Parts: sequence; structure tokens; C-alpha cells
Amino acid sequence: MTRVRCARYLAMLLVTMLPVAPAGAQQVATSFEELRKLVTPGETIYVTDARGAIRKGRLAGLSAGSLQLQVDGDAVAPPVSLSESDVNNIAVRRSDPLWNGMLIGFASGAVPVALIGAAAPASAGEVAVVSAGYGVIGLLAGLLIDSLNKEQATVYVHGPGPRSTRIQVSLFGSTSRIGVQVSAGR
Repeated sequence: MTRVRCARYLAMLLVTMLPVAPAGAQQVATSFEELRKLVTPGETIYVTDARGAIRKGRLAGLSAGSLQLQVDGDAVAPPVSLSESDVNNIAVRRSDPLWNGMLIGFASGAVPVALIGAAAPASAGEVAVVSAGYGVIGLLAGLLIDSLNKEQATVYVHGPGPRSTRIQVSLFGSTSRIGVQVSAGR
């Protein structure tokens, strides 16, 4: 019976240690209409304009053709209005929620100790106290990791604009004839 119990606990331990699938890539908008689904008013954004200058501020408003940016440190001034054609890209700083790191950390600390302790000749109370102690250590580690885990994600990239067509007109001629050559290209 003890071998079966140990094998069961070992199997449960291995399942808890399986790798987690990585998160998929976030969606990137190519128009302000699509951007509305990805950002919320009041969120801090980093806007790179068409000249390459980066402005940090809070999103004050967003319409189909323009966005209003309340520049950080200048709460008295009215928001800066930028048209969609003036914006090259927009990024936001996103962080992982703290609660899930704490939960994962607690489980990572407590579950292996509880599984090993269940197979050991110790009382249930002793195993619970030791697993809770390791769970708290894991909880604090998860909290620290999630509080430091912040990334800047691009949420908008200016889509390709209308292509311009180049028209070239050339005159040619000789003593016997004259002509015009017209060519178009991109």
C-alpha cells in the first residue's frame, strides 16, 4: 500500500511541475478604430510621432481619427491632440497581475512539501505547518517576481498609407519624328 501511495504522490508532484504554455502574442492595431479595443482612457501610453519623438502621457480620449494625450507632469495644460497620420506607433507598459504570482508561488512551495510529507511518518498537523511555511516563502517569491515583471508592449503601428504613383513623362525626337513617352510606377 505504501508503494502505491508513494507512486501516486510522485505522479501528482510531476504533474505540478509540468511546464506552462507561453502566452500568445498580443494583438497590434493598425487603425485608431482597432486601438479602441486595446487601450482604455486614463491608461499610460508612449506615443511615437511621425518624426520619431516619443511622448509619454495618459490617454485622455480616442476617436476614429485622433487621440488626445494628457502629457505627464502637465495636468493643467489641455490634452495634446494627435491625428492618426501623425502617430507612428503606440506602446503601453503592462504588468502581470500580482494575485496569480502569489497563487502559483504558494502552490509551488506548499504542494511538493505536502506530497512528500504525506508519504513520511509525520503527523498531518506537522506536515500542514511545514507546507504552509514553504507556501508562504513561495507566495512572497511569486509576489516579488510579478511586481518586477513589467513589459512595454506595442499596441498600435501606423498601417500602410495609400501608395503614391509616380508618373514619368519623357520627350524624345529625331529629325523625322517627335514623340512623348509616359510611364507609371510605384
